[in-house]
Amino acid sequence: MSDEAVLDRATQALRRHTDRGWTVVRENALLRALSAFRPSAPVRGRTATPAGAAGYFVAADVVVAALREGVSAVPGAAPLTITCSTDDHDRLVAVTIEIVAAFDEPLLPLAAAVRRAATSCLRTLLGDLAPLAGAVAVHVAITDVTDDPREL
Repeated sequence: MSDEAVLDRATQALRRHTDRGWTVVRENALLRALSAFRPSAPVRGRTATPAGAAGYFVAADVVVAALREGVSAVPGAAPLTITCSTDDHDRLVAVTIEIVAAFDEPLLPLAAAVRRAATSCLRTLLGDLAPLAGAVAVHVAITDVTDDPREL
């Protein structure tokens, strides 16, 4: 369904409601309209090929999804929020990962494991020539702890 079709459908649905009905549905309708099209910022990748270096772009949403999957594989940690920052040339400069940690888990080794997992994901996704070793800051913030293994 195209963005215009989604918006037309939402508009028609809103017109069928009374003012009182609008107050009940407006939040859902607006959220649906806003989520119909949300462009993701590009992140530049670069890899070696037999013909030389090749550059490409990856959507920031794809980068975040890959990081979320990589961090989820670290025992004792679960990702909460992940954000990426790029420079004016769409090169990744920083990643911030907020995690929930298992109660009694040593935090410094856990943060180091999350950082290693994130760096590995970025190298795989953005290519072997992308400037990652030291050029991309990977910040890990432990913002919650849990003793419930279902939350990890």
